[in-house]
Amino acid sequence: MATLIFTVLFGLIIAFFATQNTAVISLKFLNYQIPGIPTYIVVVGALLVGLFLSWIISFVNDIATGFTMRGKDSKIKDYKKENAELLKLNHQLELENTRLKAETDAPSDDKSL
Repeated sequence: MATLIFTVLFGLIIAFFATQNTAVISLKFLNYQIPGIPTYIVVVGALLVGLFLSWIISFVNDIATGFTMRGKDSKIKDYKKENAELLKLNHQLELENTRLKAETDAPSDDKSL
């Protein structure tokens, strides 16, 4: 709803601007010249070109961010796999430690890790 209100207000501002700037100008670019263009068309056209270019830049940035996130997700998967392997090894070492303690009948040391 807020987008609709913003769009309507923006359209009203552009319409008011267009009624105030109806003077005709000549647009020159390099060797080309386009005569008889109203000022508001040039300004609104420049605004639209700027919006389009900013959208393109944002799109490229989103793609780059997606690749970065994909790489980080891959690293997280690798770290989770490594963590699971280390937990498994830790469990095996605890079992071996318990077995060795039982075989030697050594008194347990409460101060050891």
